[in-house]
Order: sequence, then C-alpha cells, then structure tokens
Amino acid sequence: MDNKVETILQEIFDPLILGDEIKTHKLSKSPSFNEIHDFAELIGLDGSEESYQKFISEHPHFLIRTAVSTDESTLGILAKPPIGNFHLADYAIFSISQGGCHIHLVEIEKPSDRLLTKKLTPANKLQTALGQVLDWEQYIQHNKQTFINSCMKLLKDSPKYPHKSEKGSFIYAAKNRIQSIWEGFGGIESCYFSYTIVIGRWAKLDDNEKRRLVFLNNGYSKQNIRIRTYDNLIRKAIEGPKYLW
Repeated sequence: MDNKVETILQEIFDPLILGDEIKTHKLSKSPSFNEIHDFAELIGLDGSEESYQKFISEHPHFLIRTAVSTDESTLGILAKPPIGNFHLADYAIFSISQGGCHIHLVEIEKPSDRLLTKKLTPANKLQTALGQVLDWEQYIQHNKQTFINSCMKLLKDSPKYPHKSEKGSFIYAAKNRIQSIWEGFGGIESCYFSYTIVIGRWAKLDDNEKRRLVFLNNGYSKQNIRIRTYDNLIRKAIEGPKYLW
C-alpha cells in the first residue's frame, strides 16, 4: 500500500479512545433483543427508581447511544456525580468531538411516574426533576471550573471499561490520558452542558399530553434541557445517535 494512503488511513482510524486496536465496542452497539426484553420486563414490574438506575448502570450503552451525538466519542460516565454540596445527578456522560467537550447530566425517574396533571401542567415528579435540573444549571453557570475539576478527579479514580465502580462509573481511556484528552478538545473554554430527564411512557399519554410534552421540550430546548420517556430512550438506543439533515 502506498505510504501516503496508509498514513491517511491510520489518521482516519486513529483509535483515540479505544486503544491500539480498531474495534467496535459494545458501548457503540445497539442493545440486543434480550437486553431490550429485560428492560421491558423491568418496566412491567414497576420497580423502584434504584432498580432502573441499576439496570442502566449495567447497560450503559442505553444512555450513551441516546445522549451522545454522531461525531462524539465517549470519555467516561460518572454515576451519582456531586453538583456542589447539595445536589447529585444520576449520571454524567463525558464526551469529546471537534466541536469541543460535552457533559450530559441525566436524571432518572420511573416509567410509571405521571408527566402531567389533568390541567397539562408538570406533575409532581416531573416538576421536582425540572427543579433539580435548574438547580444544577444554576450551580454550574457560577462554578463551572470547580465542577469540571471535581469531575476530572472522579473520572481519573474510576476503573477502565469494561470494569466499573460499584455505582457504575467508568472511563473509556487510560487514566493518565483523561486530563490531556479533555484539555486537547477544549477543556473549559469549549465545554458545553446538556440535561435529560427520563420519566414516564409516551404510549401512556393521550394526544393532548403528547402535544404538551413536545411544547415543554421546545420551551426548554434553549437551556439544553429535554424530557424523554422510557420508550423513547429505548428506541433511540436501538437507532443510535444521528443528525437529521
């Protein structure tokens, strides 16, 4: 093979995160039928919030394929990351791309939780979750550097996938490269945040409720906040991240 062509191919497929071998990892694959079946079974059991968080921690590709954009590479996930002294998110997903660094914070509620009241206002669980996310956003706006520094420390203390901490945290790069990779893609100056609340089931909403949910998502989009139902979460995990051009 021509040396120039070989060099270009190596640059294209340079495995920045994966290591020395080019390979498709489970984190980038859609969930299997058995995994989807197990998730549906869990939804049918109507367990606790913790049971859904445990399942997602054991199957993180459900989150990654929903939260990460097409051109982003996952650097790691923190389970129960602290946001200041008084708040915890359920997950923080760290990814990088030529657009910069991305931290996606996720709040997990139950699929049986109501989204809306009869008057189409956010029901208690959704209202509480929205309040939590706004608290996160307010803290991060005023303490961005502090939050990122504490997250980087926690990431560097997390095991490398496929190993995970007891709560489900892991990194997808060598410990000694986490900081340099993050800084190489913009670190502080090019880091943006987004937020997702996972709650309820789209199939259980009537037409008016569906329209109101779409309306709420449009209203919160300027703050990079989105509300997603469990059926949407699973479908997007199957389809994977993509742009609509």
